[in-house]
Amino acid sequence: LGAARRAADFGDTERLVVAALANDRGILTSAGAVDADKVEILELALDRLSTDSPDRALMLATLCSELAQGSPLDRRQALADEAIAIARSSGDDAVIVRVLNHVFLPLNVPSLLERSLARTADALVRAERVGDPLVLLWAADFRYIAAVSTGDIHEVDRCIEIIGSMAEQLDQPTLNWLNTFIPAARAMIAGDTDQAELLAHKALQIGTDGGQPDAVTFFGVQLMSVNAQRGTLSELVPLIEQAIADNPGLPTLKSTLALAHAEGDRIDSALHLLAELATTDFDFPLDMTWLTGIVRCADVAIECRDAQYAQRLFDRLAPWADQWTHSAGLSSQGPVSLYLGGLTTVLGRYDEADAFFSQSAALSDRMGAKFFTARTHLLWGRMLAERSAPGDTEKA
Repeated sequence: LGAARRAADFGDTERLVVAALANDRGILTSAGAVDADKVEILELALDRLSTDSPDRALMLATLCSELAQGSPLDRRQALADEAIAIARSSGDDAVIVRVLNHVFLPLNVPSLLERSLARTADALVRAERVGDPLVLLWAADFRYIAAVSTGDIHEVDRCIEIIGSMAEQLDQPTLNWLNTFIPAARAMIAGDTDQAELLAHKALQIGTDGGQPDAVTFFGVQLMSVNAQRGTLSELVPLIEQAIADNPGLPTLKSTLALAHAEGDRIDSALHLLAELATTDFDFPLDMTWLTGIVRCADVAIECRDAQYAQRLFDRLAPWADQWTHSAGLSSQGPVSLYLGGLTTVLGRYDEADAFFSQSAALSDRMGAKFFTARTHLLWGRMLAERSAPGDTEKA
């Protein structure tokens, strides 16, 4: 930042651009916050670059990355579209893949999944062609996240293998951190909470030692998910409350707090938080955490058997019934269809619930996700017992 400001003061655009692009760890500077100083430098550099410069494509993509949270989706889309258009016109694989890597997380929302799948597949092919291990690692990372969303466990594991190989080759603190919290997330998919917790603690140490500004935030997300699978999330209420205070840019944490109260049978507290979130119609920022926030709210409505908000939450989730829920690859919340089944049970629409639970069971089995298979069967069994049609009791 200091070098970029001095270059700007001297009117040295070339050095301004070099400094602005160098100030980048591969993803946004810190999850849940916008680095205003960095954004200012990126915008200043953009004002001085020609419209067709490959550096402009990289600058736009880096700005898009920095605005992954705390900005409107349409602005991020506009930045990404312009960056990709300039990069593709350059014909330079190295530029194209760096741009595609940077715009992934800012556009990691359910409605853009198909586009993200195409772009991450393209980026991975180009990265392998370029041969830069750092570029390849990030391409594999973003492809891994997209693959989780579709429940493609074979692609997930292929990408994790690439990430591990490149991280070991480069042996840099940021990449070693990444190569530890991603396997922790993979362990959560498998339902291995002991391994997930072990790796999450290891990642916290690596991230803290390496100066990652959001190492504690990442650890908190993973610890909450581990405890959610164990049924001990209610024990983390003080930690979650502190995380909410420390991360005002992550409003979806309130839904996790509501779920912790519901699990601890503090139904009044859970429903109070759910009602508070409903005052804005569960209008979480449309970013990489949106889907997690909505399914957490759905989980509260399911556990509390509260029909008041179930339809509104169903309407938010129904278009994404075939997707898998996760927090930007950090943790897993299972198939969206699991929550749709629970919500339709609360609403008394048992035949719909039956179909959603069947979908959730198939997706969980395909992912080898033992916890979510069990959770699906539990909620499915409760629904069947409640419906009590011929054969339901035996099946339940």
